[in-house]
Amino acid sequence: MESSALSFNLETNASSHGVGGLLLHTLKQGAQHAPVMHGRLDMKHVQALCQASLQGAQQSSELVHGWLAAGVDIEDVYLEGITPAARLMGQWWCDDVLDFASASLGHARLRHLLFELSPVFLKNASGQAKGLSCCVVGAFQTQHTMGSFMLSEFFRRTGWQVNLLECDSAEELLKKLASDWYDLLAISLSCEQQLPEIRRSIKAIRQSSANPQIQIMAGGPLLNTRPDMLLNLGVEVVAEDARVAQERALEMVMAVRCRSQIELTLVNVN
Repeated sequence: MESSALSFNLETNASSHGVGGLLLHTLKQGAQHAPVMHGRLDMKHVQALCQASLQGAQQSSELVHGWLAAGVDIEDVYLEGITPAARLMGQWWCDDVLDFASASLGHARLRHLLFELSPVFLKNASGQAKGLSCCVVGAFQTQHTMGSFMLSEFFRRTGWQVNLLECDSAEELLKKLASDWYDLLAISLSCEQQLPEIRRSIKAIRQSSANPQIQIMAGGPLLNTRPDMLLNLGVEVVAEDARVAQERALEMVMAVRCRSQIELTLVNVN
């Protein structure tokens, strides 16, 4: 969609929605009016990224690379820039400020940014996880979401061997987990419709997994909007963002390995 068409949609909405007028004003301000101070991003930068992603892929890329040049950490670009920008555009769509086509196009450009930035993000990857294996899965019958891809990036950055799965059903996921060894299953939840099937599958996953001590964690956009929905899901950890997720996952899996080594030692001694 061309920026002129987008402007027309916003001007139409602005006539009947106060927030539409605010959004139109924000888009006309220009990304150059959001300088980065002390390497930190705030709401004006998030709005600028929304503007840029609605205008074009080149604009959003130039803006983000400008942040990096100004000293913003690449992880903060992901978590304090791209993530809240996607959330804000989703809210604009829910508030009937953006039409579906405009919101979808904006989200697609944000997702493309993640692919573009991946080499930069993984450039200084560490071996902290020492080859631990992780399976990342999002909603069934969909391509990888922004959340599941971002989560996989954070795990790869700390040395995890990551398999980002696309599954059509819980049964397909069970088969994959039964045939391949994983230290961790990370579930990215984006909508309430995922929960019933995931909730039913947790027990079966533990019973059929090639790794009888597989650890399971959940997180994703749903945690930000409906944290109550993740209560009693049956997982070890619920993580609020990708950075916290990989930190807690490493602690959790290493603790399991340590206990297993101690138990094996005690068996051999006896």
